[in-house]
Amino acid sequence: MTQPPMIRIACATFGFGEQTLESSAKIVRDLGFDLVDVGAAWGKYDQVKPLAAVADPAGQADHLRRVMQEHRLGVSELFVMTFGHNVNDPSVDKRAETQRMFAGLADFAARAGFESIMMLPGPVHEDQGQSPQEAFDLSVSELSTMVRVATDHGIGCNVEPNKGSIAGRVEDAINLCEAVSGLGLTLDYAHQVPLGYSQEQIERLHRYTKHLHAKQVTRDGTQARPDEGDIDFARIIGSLKAGGFDGVICTEFMSRSEQLEAGWDFQKETARLRDVLVEALSG
Repeated sequence: MTQPPMIRIACATFGFGEQTLESSAKIVRDLGFDLVDVGAAWGKYDQVKPLAAVADPAGQADHLRRVMQEHRLGVSELFVMTFGHNVNDPSVDKRAETQRMFAGLADFAARAGFESIMMLPGPVHEDQGQSPQEAFDLSVSELSTMVRVATDHGIGCNVEPNKGSIAGRVEDAINLCEAVSGLGLTLDYAHQVPLGYSQEQIERLHRYTKHLHAKQVTRDGTQARPDEGDIDFARIIGSLKAGGFDGVICTEFMSRSEQLEAGWDFQKETARLRDVLVEALSG
């Protein structure tokens, strides 16, 4: 008998302000999670330091595995976004540096047990005279290389179709995935809902989705508590299950001043969102 798809719930290490790998792992485990996405971007999102991981992939991977084992956590996706320059930067030198960093981080990620790396697809650099088509073509070329490198290491390469990028609109994200064989999406409805898309329209991206970020937002893009926003997570999970999705949904509230000033406890709201997702999965 065919088994139903297995959807797992994870928590982002980078959703609780400026935390180290060790302190964020403790927070996540204390909340009851057993799987994490780990930040490797910048500032409060860098529980993994990209330069250190590239310089010593084996040593840094060993360190991460020890921390995860101590807290009984598995790892899912390495959250990178960029290495300081967009993947489709008009500068040949900057793109080459991005590829060098990606190759090193792919080595680290594979050694550490990650399933995938998440990048951003890049914007249109209008201030440098880049046209939308030029931006798209460069993204296709650079991401195609990244997918090959990731595949060689036995992991996936995903992009988040974020607002302001060449893949922020649903149609553009589809075009990018069709143009880059093997590329997956890390889908976050919080980017498409403020652009005016309905959930039915966003569901067109599910066939390309390998990983999801879950945060609640209102129509204007403001983060909201799990029961106060405009995203219907039960519908999302129902659609994913019907489509045979067997990946990870990662809670990803971002610790921001406006919510902190409003009295948010991000650990509490993350746990509440987790419960919403678990209830939807059991339905």
